[in-house]
Amino acid sequence: MFRNFSSRLLFLNIGHFTDHLLMLIFAKAAFSAGLAFGLAEDGAYTEMIPYGIPSLVLFGACAPIAAHFADRWHRNGMIVVFFVGIGFSAILTSFSENPVEMGLGLALIGVFAAIYHPVGIAMVIEGGGNVGWRLGLNGVWGNMGVAGAPLVTGFILADYDWQLAFIIPGCASILFGISYLGLILRGNAQSPEAALSRKAEVGFATGWQRALISLAMV
Repeated sequence: MFRNFSSRLLFLNIGHFTDHLLMLIFAKAAFSAGLAFGLAEDGAYTEMIPYGIPSLVLFGACAPIAAHFADRWHRNGMIVVFFVGIGFSAILTSFSENPVEMGLGLALIGVFAAIYHPVGIAMVIEGGGNVGWRLGLNGVWGNMGVAGAPLVTGFILADYDWQLAFIIPGCASILFGISYLGLILRGNAQSPEAALSRKAEVGFATGWQRALISLAMV
């Protein structure tokens, strides 16, 4: 049981890392993308940054909608949608041929990125004790995504183009989503409460001790 919970928590932590990483790739890749779109070197970064604003707005505005779908449908399912959706959005953004197309791709990233916080953190809290430790650990992973975005993007840009800065993390996110779906299908992504309830259902029925004594006396 502990192993199952650990696997679930690991994916939720990876999700927090991925969420912030993919949201912040643009901040580092904007200059290189601007040059590729034909903008002047001295103004490429300044001209590109406004195209990232819709992504940030949707990142916050779509969070209540994501929470509503999670409550109505399935939290685990929404995490799969998050991983796969934000991954495909990042790959789609890499095919942009002008700033407007890139802005639309980034906006789509913002829509799927909005899923994580209201859904993933609610799942991290599930399970009773050690909530503070789980939230703290999850926060570390999120901060690593913030810190890792410029580093990962910088390493990729050093040898490759800006498109790969979106494609590589995007593909990784899709793989995480498929892996988490496998965890769900194997029954290893249940919340602690659901797993304990299931264990109680398959255990001895209430009053089994009295029934056993009665049988022994017959």
